[in-house]
Amino acid sequence: MEATFDPAQLGPLRQKARRKTSAVLAPENAPAVTPFDPRQVGQPSAAQQQALEQLHQQCAQNIAQALSARLRASVEATCTSVERASGAAFLEKLPEPGCLALLGRAGGAAVLQMDLSLVFPILDRILGGTGQDAAETRELTEIEQQLFEPVGHSIGQALQEAWQPVLKLDTAWGGGLLRNDAAALLPPADNLLVATFQVRVQELQGNLVLAFPSTVASALLRRLAPQESALPASAPRDRSRLQEQLLGSRLEAELLLPRSTVSIRQLCGLQPGDVVVLKVRANELLPVHVAGREMFLASPVRCGSQRGAQVQKALSIVPKREGEGKQ
Repeated sequence: MEATFDPAQLGPLRQKARRKTSAVLAPENAPAVTPFDPRQVGQPSAAQQQALEQLHQQCAQNIAQALSARLRASVEATCTSVERASGAAFLEKLPEPGCLALLGRAGGAAVLQMDLSLVFPILDRILGGTGQDAAETRELTEIEQQLFEPVGHSIGQALQEAWQPVLKLDTAWGGGLLRNDAAALLPPADNLLVATFQVRVQELQGNLVLAFPSTVASALLRRLAPQESALPASAPRDRSRLQEQLLGSRLEAELLLPRSTVSIRQLCGLQPGDVVVLKVRANELLPVHVAGREMFLASPVRCGSQRGAQVQKALSIVPKREGEGKQ
C-alpha cells in the first residue's frame, strides 16, 4: 500500500527545520556592522587630525605675531577648524565681494580668503588711520591690493615657518585673485585641506581661510603620520600572489609595418598578384606593439606554419620628459 502525503504535515516540518538550522543569525550572534560613509574616504585619522590642529595653532600664533609687528597693533589669531572639503563646497562658501589671493605657484598653490571686515581696517592702519572704521562691501581696487601685498607676505612667511619642520611649502604671494581663477586652481571634485583662523585686530575680527589642494594635503598627512602608511605584514605575500596572477595574463601583441603611403591611382590599378612597394627596407627591424605600446624591435620570421617575430631589441616604455631627445 502506497503512503500518501498529507499537506497538513508540511507546516510542523518547516517549524522543526527552522529550529534546528537557520540561515539567519540571532541578534546576539550577529557580527557588528558599521555603516560605510563614502564622505570619510581620504579623511585624516584621529592622530593626523590632532597633529594638524597643533600645527595650525602654531601657525595662528605666527600670524598674530607677524601682523602685530607690521600693524603695530594688538592682533590675536586662533585656528578654529582644520578639515577636508571638496573644491565645490569651498567655492560655494566664498563671500562676494571678498579678498582672494594666491599663495605659492600653480600645481601646489593655496588659496587665501580674508573677510573684508579685516582687510579694510588693516589697510586703514597702513595708511595711518586708526583701523576702527566699519568694513566696506566692495571689491578691492588695484591700489588697495598693492598696499595689502606686504601683509600677504607676512601671512605667507608665518605659514611657511609653521610648516617648515614637517613640509617645505612655497608661500610666494600671488596678489589678487578672481573667483574664476580660484575655481580653476581648485577643481570642484578635489579634496582640499581647509584651515580656518579667527583673527582679531584690536576690536574688529573676521576669518582668514587657507585652502590647500589635495596634492599638498596628502603630502602633509603622510609626513604627520608616516607610520600609518606602513604596509601590513601580509603585503609581501599579497604582492607575490598578484605578480603570479599577472604573469598568466594575456595581452594583445602585433608586429607592424611602419606607415607608408600609396596613391589612389595605384590602389585603383591593383590586380591579384601585383606587388605594392612600401618605403621600408627588407632587412629593417619592425616594431612590436604590446597592448598598444611599442616595446620591441624584431625581425619577421616563420615558426612552422605560423608567422613570428624574432626580438632584436627591447625599447624603453618610460615616457620621456619634456625637452629630452631635442637637439
